[in-house]
Amino acid sequence: MSEVVVFSGGPHPLVATPGESFEIARRDSIIEVAAAAAYVIAADSGLHLALACGRMPDLVIGDMDSVNPVLLEQARDAGAEIRSFPQDKDATDLELALETVNASLDPRFDSVTVIGSHAGRVDHLLSGMLLLGSERFAGLRIDAWFGDTYLAIVRDSRRVVAESGQLVSVVALNATAQGVRSTGLRWAFEGEELSPGSTRGVSNEFLETIATISVDQGCLAVIIDKEQCS
Repeated sequence: MSEVVVFSGGPHPLVATPGESFEIARRDSIIEVAAAAAYVIAADSGLHLALACGRMPDLVIGDMDSVNPVLLEQARDAGAEIRSFPQDKDATDLELALETVNASLDPRFDSVTVIGSHAGRVDHLLSGMLLLGSERFAGLRIDAWFGDTYLAIVRDSRRVVAESGQLVSVVALNATAQGVRSTGLRWAFEGEELSPGSTRGVSNEFLETIATISVDQGCLAVIIDKEQCS
């Protein structure tokens, strides 16, 4: 499995402005993911985050309305492809990046990790999370880091690792999920339905360090806030 990392825009603790210093609990994990990626895409100002993680992207894509032009030129000089779109467009920069992974890259790239922000505009965060569950990307294994929050998209079965006692939420995306099952969680799913808008799966808990989440039909988001433990 070859992995693509997509850096999305928005304010992020790893991108400090002059005179400021930020910490993020999973900083080392995020940098390791970026370093191991076979291909890196920066969605607009996601370029700032990619560089903060020590990784020059292979592609910078978007309308370039929020990217630092000096850093953009540095990326161009370093050999990154720059793919610009008009600001008057019908898709977010993150969507453009995921469509590129889905349609234009080597088909061996079947795993995508999105690294972005959980701060800034709520509409961008919500639409981005729903975007990850789109049927267009059903052929990709998708994970995401929004700040310290980890999210895994589940369309069949996923094994998730965390500390015992860690809180975890399971949320249905886009349509009612059928046949939801789990092992290793305090409140088990036993082949039931889970509908979007239901809080049935919120604030569950790891019994040990490994849990499995599966679904017969539909799409789930498994969400772990790494700063929050019970």
